[in-house]
Amino acid sequence: MKPGLSIVIAALALVLSVPGARADIGINPRLGTLGYGIELSAGVSEKLSLGLGFNNASSKRQANTEGVDYEFDLRLRSAELLANYHPFAGAFRLRAGVLLNRNEFRMTGKPDGSQNYEFNGTPYTAAQVGSLTGKLSFKKSAPYLGLGLGNRPNGSWGLTFDLGAVYQGKPKLGLEATGAAANPTLAADLEAERQQAEKELESFKWYPVLQLGLYFRF
Repeated sequence: MKPGLSIVIAALALVLSVPGARADIGINPRLGTLGYGIELSAGVSEKLSLGLGFNNASSKRQANTEGVDYEFDLRLRSAELLANYHPFAGAFRLRAGVLLNRNEFRMTGKPDGSQNYEFNGTPYTAAQVGSLTGKLSFKKSAPYLGLGLGNRPNGSWGLTFDLGAVYQGKPKLGLEATGAAANPTLAADLEAERQQAEKELESFKWYPVLQLGLYFRF
């Protein structure tokens, strides 16, 4: 069994095994910057609940990084274990926890209108470069902090709203060109390009979270 799946199963068992929690189980379908998601929650006390969430989505977009056009394939895949604290025993809540973070960007390079690329200031033809692909990935374990409204213990149903941030750490960029194996100069310029692009993408170490949804408790 994969380690990530083992963690999720263990977390689900933890949420559902909290003493007294089975009488206060909630389901929260939602939509936000982490994708389409659902959260299972278990009330621990009047002010505290534990939640286990799953998120999934994908999208594509075009962007330019370091002078090279890429098609980005964004894949959002995450699971989360969260503690929800309701200081006033109402809808307002503070949230903290950790994400099993499988979010990533897959990249495919596109030559310019003249069928050329430019890496580290040096031009190369599309034939010299071959296929250009990359992947931007993040820390697999990422802490989350936020606040929001809804899903209070012993509530029945209502709307949810959450605002927070995930700290994913400095992103790691892999960049490969099939033509680099036969061209050491291209390989060196591509590595310089990768390092510079990785610096440009450092802002992704903080990922904003905005989610809206509904909750139902049983």
